[in-house]
Amino acid sequence: MLTKYFVRRAVRYALFVGAVASAAPVLPAFAQNETPVAEAVPEVVVTGTRIRARDFEAISPVTTVSAEAIRATGQLSVEEVLNKLPQVVPGLNANSNNPANGTSTVDLRGIGPQRTLVLINGRRLTPSTQTGVVDLNNIPVRLIDRVEVVTGGASAVYGSDALAGVVNFILKDDYQGFDLGLQFG
Repeated sequence: MLTKYFVRRAVRYALFVGAVASAAPVLPAFAQNETPVAEAVPEVVVTGTRIRARDFEAISPVTTVSAEAIRATGQLSVEEVLNKLPQVVPGLNANSNNPANGTSTVDLRGIGPQRTLVLINGRRLTPSTQTGVVDLNNIPVRLIDRVEVVTGGASAVYGSDALAGVVNFILKDDYQGFDLGLQFG
């Protein structure tokens, strides 16, 4: 009997508190005075940078080679540029990756060129041989904006083609006119 009394009283108290809370006046929220950003901050000086780079925020390790870095090497073919990366194993020797049939291949981590997926702008490139190897001679060096190389965990996303990793060639999409280059040495 005593517990019924306490339960009845607790329910009445809860109903009373709920009624008081719902009857309380609602106060409107006022916006703060806005000042233009140009007046608030007259000058911004950047002494260090935290600009996001794909190399630092990707889940898998990504190596990015920019067009400026490719141009600085002075190489005429894509294979010569990629052979300088530590994760690439040259197919024939350290200077050339061309086997007897003349195809240029990329072999990440020494697993084999058929286990390295080659993409152009994120899309698979058509294989050049019956074994599924892509010929890099089909990619013009002057049109490359950057090369992104993923060497870890790519098979979970792309399948067994990317067991060794993925090489993604991002091409320039604002290319107009013609390009003339000269090298001597």
